[in-house]
Amino acid sequence: MSTSPHQTTNFAIIADRLVLLPTPQAIDIEAYKELYASLHRMSEFTTMAFGETWGVKDWTTSSVREIIAREVTRSWKVRGMGDFAIGLRSEHQNLEDDDDVREHGFKIIEAEVQRLEDVRWIGYVGIRDATTTSMLNEPTAVSSTRGWQEMIELRYGFHPDAWGKGFGTEAAKAVMTWGQQEKGVQRFIAETERENKGSGGVLGKLGFTEIEEGTEVIWGMEGTKEWERRI
Repeated sequence: MSTSPHQTTNFAIIADRLVLLPTPQAIDIEAYKELYASLHRMSEFTTMAFGETWGVKDWTTSSVREIIAREVTRSWKVRGMGDFAIGLRSEHQNLEDDDDVREHGFKIIEAEVQRLEDVRWIGYVGIRDATTTSMLNEPTAVSSTRGWQEMIELRYGFHPDAWGKGFGTEAAKAVMTWGQQEKGVQRFIAETERENKGSGGVLGKLGFTEIEEGTEVIWGMEGTKEWERRI
């Protein structure tokens, strides 16, 4: 297990149907940046992920690169974890054999970005220290006395064409297991829009339970639910 933020990000996580690439690598893949920009131009996606008042964003790929770079600085460079680009393995079957994936649910391989250029990117998934990232953006957030290993936020977003196919559960399981084994994560937390039944269902499958009102406040945003999964 390594908790060093300086651990290399030159790797990929291989799951049953997916390849997950750390965003310090994916930031240089045009197809992924185009996918990320397209998600935030879709009201169907942004309303489900961020709420109706968030609107849509007409980001260029240059803007997306800046957004990803900022997230890398606040997550990967601080805790050695963060967002992963999600691609479909079905279009890139020759990465490795599947024995470890079948046995453990995922495996780690060395990533070569050039080998991944033809992957069809469908979304992102990440685990990050909420105290150095998302909580800083919310004036309603409540400071916690917990150690950072208990404040690890799970987040994900997929193109609507990929909804309802189990990709969210598969990707989240892989990165959460990686976080436990490699980074010593002790608790995962998450936030969903109250009306986002789909994400709530995914979190339930992953072992999350809703944080009871009055017991703990993390982000404190109106119209949302807060969740936790203890290890």
